[in-house]
Amino acid sequence: MKTINLKKYNLVACLIILGFFLNSVQAYNSNNKLGSFKNNTLQEILEKPFYLFGDDKDKAIPFYLKDFLNWDYEIVYDPDYISEVEDPFISHQENLIKNGYLELTQTFDKKIHYRKSSNIYIKEDDVKKFLKSISKDINQESVNARFKINPETKKISVLTRSQEKIELKIIESFQKIKNTLIENFYVSYIPLEIDKISPEISSENPEQYEIKELIGVGESDFTGSSSTRIHNIKVGAERFDGLVLKPEEELSFTTILGEVDETTGYKEELVIKKNQTVPEYGGGICQISTTMFRGALNSGMKITERHNHSYPVHYYDPPGTDATVYVPKPDLKFKNNTGNYLLLQTEMDEKDKKFFINFYSKEDLYKVELEGPEVTERTTDGKLRTSLKQIVKNAETGEEIFQDIFKSFYENPDNYPSPDKIILEKPKDWSGKQWDEYYAKFGAIIEEMKKEN
Repeated sequence: MKTINLKKYNLVACLIILGFFLNSVQAYNSNNKLGSFKNNTLQEILEKPFYLFGDDKDKAIPFYLKDFLNWDYEIVYDPDYISEVEDPFISHQENLIKNGYLELTQTFDKKIHYRKSSNIYIKEDDVKKFLKSISKDINQESVNARFKINPETKKISVLTRSQEKIELKIIESFQKIKNTLIENFYVSYIPLEIDKISPEISSENPEQYEIKELIGVGESDFTGSSSTRIHNIKVGAERFDGLVLKPEEELSFTTILGEVDETTGYKEELVIKKNQTVPEYGGGICQISTTMFRGALNSGMKITERHNHSYPVHYYDPPGTDATVYVPKPDLKFKNNTGNYLLLQTEMDEKDKKFFINFYSKEDLYKVELEGPEVTERTTDGKLRTSLKQIVKNAETGEEIFQDIFKSFYENPDNYPSPDKIILEKPKDWSGKQWDEYYAKFGAIIEEMKKEN
């Protein structure tokens, strides 16, 4: 009869069980292990909220660790612990592989000193997703300061304070959370890792920008404007009041203006759009862009983009000195070529119906001459062409630095009727040819209006 070496098989079984045990322990990233805990301690940790914050502790965001954990357990030797049952492993049925390994390898005397310990691992990907989701509550965009200047004293003061750019660092913040918890689970607030970037124009010490001299003025007349149109001019002007441009910085009017709708404070007023004059939010904003264009011309700025209106508008007389804008295009752009900082300051005179944009800088470097606008063509069908020349010279020497010519072409205003003047059906006294020509111009609008009606 063959004798079975039980000791040998026990050893093989132990090795197999040990392999499974080690694999199960490595199921979670060991680098993300936060610690091992008794059950009562673990329960306390799971019920405790932690608070994460970026730059402002008062805006801390609650973080519940229980939502971001994996865990397993192991049986650990604790000489201070004595099992209350004869064999402490009998009741631990959750992990038969671990229990089996300990059952086969430990003596009874030692087994009564083993207790269950829970290992917890933080879920890295889930925490990073959470950090990304709360980044919108922590991040903030950089805001440049805005200034105002007293024309008489030339004293500059802060109109709007600057703001740093703050950006949450996701990877570094995860490491900060993990390391903080490993060191101390009883901490309540955990500061996250953030990047801080100073604004380009700071509200600290506005005198450093050396803005003091008036170098040019843009002016326009809004006589005859409705209260709604005046309201829109005021709202739009606020977007530019106190704006500071760095040397060589290019201003994009539509970028600074931003969204134009009901949510940004505008009301409906007439605008030129799609071969007609229609009510739309922000009607009247071109009063600002036209005034800006004139101020940039008079200050010697290099105009890099400008478009005239589709037809002459009396608010912007004389034709050839206007600038139309519509977010995002067409745009009005000019470059601050003073070599110094440039401040724009708006002013509205409701009594005399005048709107101004004043250009301030360190010194007035240019002598500007404007020739025109001259009407270069006026056709029998109501079309108009104009030309305006800007000549910029050195204020001290009189030497010409550059010149630009701005040509404008305007259609007949009758080609851009308001909706109440659009004819939807062929009049009885019109010939077929007359209606065909009319429909060729306004057919798309006619069909759109018929659908709405």
